Amino acid sequence: MDVVHKLNELLMLDNDAVRAYGSAIERLTLPFVKERLSAFRADHQRHITELNDCIRRLGAEPKDRPDFKGPFIQAMTALRSMAGNEQAIKAMKGNEELTNKKYSEALQAQLPADVEAIVRRNYQDEVRHLAFLNEIIARRIWETSETEVHP
Repeated sequence: MDVVHKLNELLMLDNDAVRAYGSAIERLTLPFVKERLSAFRADHQRHITELNDCIRRLGAEPKDRPDFKGPFIQAMTALRSMAGNEQAIKAMKGNEELTNKKYSEALQAQLPADVEAIVRRNYQDEVRHLAFLNEIIARRIWETSETEVHP
């Protein structure tokens, strides 16, 4: 698979993540979780900017339309989020598992060194996002009065 195609896959996934985070944040009632997810959404927005730049530096145009998965991911996140904090958090965990998998796969490809550095840094963000979601799920945070989590 060529580098531009792989980067466009990540770009679409980060676009999907921004929309999914928006759906979850809108419905969550746990302020500190909303705050962390807002920061994660900002990470995904930064990824989009960086991936767009990488694709252009490689002489191609970034994909600008979501693929079929995007609206599906957003709709499923919104639906699950309507069922409360637990389902919203679990929906985001599923989204982050997919994002982690795709970034990990991208790192197996032959990427130019500058592109690999960006993909690796973005992947580290994804690992951090998933660790936080796993931690708050393990603590069943929606059932407690905890106000902060430091995974």
